[in-house]
Amino acid sequence: MRNTRMLMIASLLLAPAAYAAPACEDAAGVARAFFEATSGDDGRVLDAPAALVSPAFAKALREERACQVREEGICTIDSDPWLDGQDGEIDSAVRYGWKPVSATAGEVTLSYSVWKSAHLTRLPMVRHGKGCWQVDDVITNGGQSVRKILAQPVP
Repeated sequence: MRNTRMLMIASLLLAPAAYAAPACEDAAGVARAFFEATSGDDGRVLDAPAALVSPAFAKALREERACQVREEGICTIDSDPWLDGQDGEIDSAVRYGWKPVSATAGEVTLSYSVWKSAHLTRLPMVRHGKGCWQVDDVITNGGQSVRKILAQPVP
């Protein structure tokens, strides 16, 4: 009985560490970590953890952040890509789907609802060699590429 209790306590103590660091070989796990870090009240796509995004996408996000600081406002992104707008609330659980294209590319789909309306957001994923999967773009429910938006000149 005591051994069972000790095993249970040990597994509970180790669970948060295992949960906090998604296996980077699992594209859907990386997508989930990216979504959780960049959605809701505490998250923004521009603040994506660098380890979760490709170098090219990270560069575009950093440049947008620098522009917003310099311009003291919006530069090219004026809406939340998860909501595909400025207002809304995700009101369902997110379902993740994985579609591999090759050993180094694929896409994770995120299905959820915003104000009871179905949304499908796509995350193109890449990895270099056998390294970690990384998010390379966010394709909104309306089909807009965040990377293409970020590549536009500032008005």
